[in-house]
Amino acid sequence: MRVIALHRPDACSTVMGHESPRDKDKDKTGEGQQDELILNDYHPEPDQQWAEHPPQEEQVSRWDGTTNGYPPVSQGKWGGSFLKMMDQVPPMLKWAIVLVLPGMLAVGGLSLYNQYASQPEATPAPTIPPEAMPVSALGRLEPQGETITISAPSSIQGERLDELLVKEGDKLVKDQVIAILDSRDRLTAELAVAQQQVKIAQAGLAQVQSGAKAGDIAAQQAAISRLQAQLPRDVAVQDATISRLDAQLRGDTAAQQATIDRLQAQVNGDIVAQQATIERLQAQLRGDIAAQQATIDRLQAQLEKETLAQQATVLRLEAQWQGDLAAQEATIARLTADMENAQEEYRRYEQLYKDGAVSASLFDSKALAAVTARENLAEAQVNLSKIDTTGRKQLEEAEATLARIEATGRKQVEEAKVTLERIQRTGVAVAREAESTLAKLQTTGREQLQEARVTLERIQGTGVAVAREAETTRVRVEETGVLQIEEARAVLDSVEEVRKVDVQAAQAEVDRAIAAVAQAQVNLDQAIIKSPMNGQVMKIHARPGEVVGNEGIVDIGNTNQMYVVAEIYETDISRVRLGQTATITSDAFDGELQGTIDLIGLQVGKKDILDTDPVADVDVRVVEVKIRLNDADSQRVSGLTNLQVQVKIQP
Repeated sequence: MRVIALHRPDACSTVMGHESPRDKDKDKTGEGQQDELILNDYHPEPDQQWAEHPPQEEQVSRWDGTTNGYPPVSQGKWGGSFLKMMDQVPPMLKWAIVLVLPGMLAVGGLSLYNQYASQPEATPAPTIPPEAMPVSALGRLEPQGETITISAPSSIQGERLDELLVKEGDKLVKDQVIAILDSRDRLTAELAVAQQQVKIAQAGLAQVQSGAKAGDIAAQQAAISRLQAQLPRDVAVQDATISRLDAQLRGDTAAQQATIDRLQAQVNGDIVAQQATIERLQAQLRGDIAAQQATIDRLQAQLEKETLAQQATVLRLEAQWQGDLAAQEATIARLTADMENAQEEYRRYEQLYKDGAVSASLFDSKALAAVTARENLAEAQVNLSKIDTTGRKQLEEAEATLARIEATGRKQVEEAKVTLERIQRTGVAVAREAESTLAKLQTTGREQLQEARVTLERIQGTGVAVAREAETTRVRVEETGVLQIEEARAVLDSVEEVRKVDVQAAQAEVDRAIAAVAQAQVNLDQAIIKSPMNGQVMKIHARPGEVVGNEGIVDIGNTNQMYVVAEIYETDISRVRLGQTATITSDAFDGELQGTIDLIGLQVGKKDILDTDPVADVDVRVVEVKIRLNDADSQRVSGLTNLQVQVKIQP
């Protein structure tokens, strides 16, 4: 069926023909469709083509036969015009539209009036008391007992994970091993060492309880005999040391006296040599000053000679430049006259050629002569400019060379004078330095002699002190030997006695070793991470080889029983009671979940679950209410922990 839509918008409305997709296939088969007239109030949106009309005068000027003499109608969104559409409608259908349209408009208006007049007055909805309305809130899913993060003990925080024995989704039972830290081997070795220490302490306790061995008593008696025999030998060795120190003191005194005599002779020789050096430096200074003065005189003479020569070169180049310019200007004057003659000859022969008095070849030769004369003149002018430029440049170069010679010569003379001053200053400084060195040699020699004499006195004093110390050491060795013999006898008495306090000390060592074993076992148990409850692995935070951080190793939760934590506005909490039923919905699962209120929070806090509504109050005060889901619904959402849900609590 072919549809004709008649639009009634404002002045820019259009009427167009439209075929429905359903009827397009029928048109392809050749079946005729009955025309149907549809009246609607479609208002197409203006677009850029609609908004940018050319001026009306320009439109009128472009009217042609395609519009059948009517002004064009602006194209709407559907791309047609009322007049073009009417031109395509058969004549009989045009009359049908004209006859039917007013009647349809009248019938449509009447039906609309009856429809609005027949509507009954709206009755107010019944008011539902607030106590009977359900309480709505946002909530989140969590397992029973919330989600627990299993981490390494704080005492071994920062350990690397060696083995991970579970994966996400695994079901766990209490005390099941989850992971093993890389400190397990080290702690196992520490446990073995602690166990061996227990055995060693127990053996020590048994040894103390059994008393000293006969061999130990005999060994202590032998030690007493050895100390008694060693005392006379130590005294004799110390007497020999005293004799050796006396002889060494006499030898050191003689050697130091010889050093003093050698230093005295060396100081005298150094003073004579330095005085000779001072005289040599003074003579060298006088010679260097005379040589540098001669160099200054030579440089001044050379500067005057080179300056005069360069000035003569400047005058020669300037005269040559002026001569070349004059010659070239004369050449230009001659060539100018030749060019004027050639041009005059060309103009005369041009007139004769036009009159037919001369041949074309003769006229061409005169034209060529005029061109040649003009080119020669141009070339001569170029040469004049080049001669002028070259001469001026050579003159400037010669003057620059003259200035450079003068500057260089003056600079060399100044440098030579500076060198002379430097030689004078350096010679004076070297002479003064040599005199200072002489004074230093005299002072140093006296100081060395004084130091050698002090050293001699120190050797003598040290030798006497060492001899006295050796005698004191002999007395101390004799007294120490006697004390060691008495101490060895006391040890012999203590070895032969078994005291109760020694047994108690050995028993304390055993108890300490046993406590160390228990501590090592506790440390080893901490390196093996176990599950504290029945639950399910929800997320893994650390893999083998990674350091256990603040996020822990795994998150587990009892997903067999799921809860909904709902945030109830503080204004609605008075209508919530334990045991009420709740309906939970979300886009993440189909249908609804059922649960009962199991716990009502005791604190009012800020809203934690964010709503997607941009105008929602995020600072609202709420109370957390926990809703226990039934077993079937818990299994449905066991894998959706922390999912945001909508909660509706029935009154």
